Amino acid sequence: MSPAPTFVCSMCRKPIAVGGKLIKCSVSTCNAGRVKLVFCSAACWDSHLPNARHRSAYFTEEKAGRPEV
Repeated sequence: MSPAPTFVCSMCRKPIAVGGKLIKCSVSTCNAGRVKLVFCSAACWDSHLPNARHRSAYFTEEKAGRPEV
């Protein structure tokens, strides 16, 4: 039995389980407010850039934990 997903990729909607790799955008507007964008891969992060129109962006890899409520 696999663990319940804690996050869902913001682009492809693939579930990201606890302990899995999670990618976050470096731009504060992508990580603020109710909408916190997370991605399952660098390709999914890269595909959000044309719509986001960031001037200078990079991503960070983190280990997925329990989401904040």
